[in-house]
Amino acid sequence: MLTTPFDRGRLWLALLIAGAVSPVGVSQVNDWSEEALLLYNAGSPEINDLRGRSARNERLKSYAAALGLLFNEPLRESNALIARSTFDTLFEANPRDDIGRASAYYLAQINHRHLDQPDLEAAREAYRALFEAQPGYFFGELAFLKYLLLELYADDSAETPVERIERLEKMGERLYIPDMRRSYHRTLGEAYRGFEISDEKAFDHLKAAYEIESSVPETQTDLLWSLAELAEQLGHRQVAINALEDFLRTATWDDRRGEVASRLATLKRK
Repeated sequence: MLTTPFDRGRLWLALLIAGAVSPVGVSQVNDWSEEALLLYNAGSPEINDLRGRSARNERLKSYAAALGLLFNEPLRESNALIARSTFDTLFEANPRDDIGRASAYYLAQINHRHLDQPDLEAAREAYRALFEAQPGYFFGELAFLKYLLLELYADDSAETPVERIERLEKMGERLYIPDMRRSYHRTLGEAYRGFEISDEKAFDHLKAAYEIESSVPETQTDLLWSLAELAEQLGHRQVAINALEDFLRTATWDDRRGEVASRLATLKRK
């Protein structure tokens, strides 16, 4: 393995030493949208221009270089290990600023996705550590969503699916950022349904996700489809109608439009 026990536990230790684990109230949360610009997105002009914007900021310049190396095609473990060293240095220097939190996130993601032999246990611990230490911040909440997926579908869990979902459900109640809360509700709704635990709870979560407005509604078509299906099944006719109407307004390119239109017409006739 390329990681060691020190690698697995170091984020918890570093965050505790830094005193970053004290809870942050919503009123104290900084503007997370600025921090979100540090997320890698090949289509984002902010990220593509990151090096230019970092000309007078050595910390940002180092972060941009590590990010570019990590996602340089073709992806290589050797590049990930070099990037990890830079992220580690940036995090050690200041775990509490935007770059420190972003670096902690990518340290976890490297263990999760960028090694030839991923260390999922290390990634799980690191994602949870970041969320527990930085509630209300973009990368802290994004880390929770990754932790949520790893925990939900873990093969090595001693918990039953019901116990696991209920524990994660309680943890996610602390999410603050709308996009994160929507993803949390959608993931749990799919889990309640996928594990065949409760269609009613699945509906409640999917409806909660639906009620949180998305700035990119085109990405929510599968949510609309699933919600409408469950709402119709459980007798929530108006919710099903609303979801199907939103689907037709949003998914102008989707090949399911014909079926959706037919379902909608049937519901309106009832």
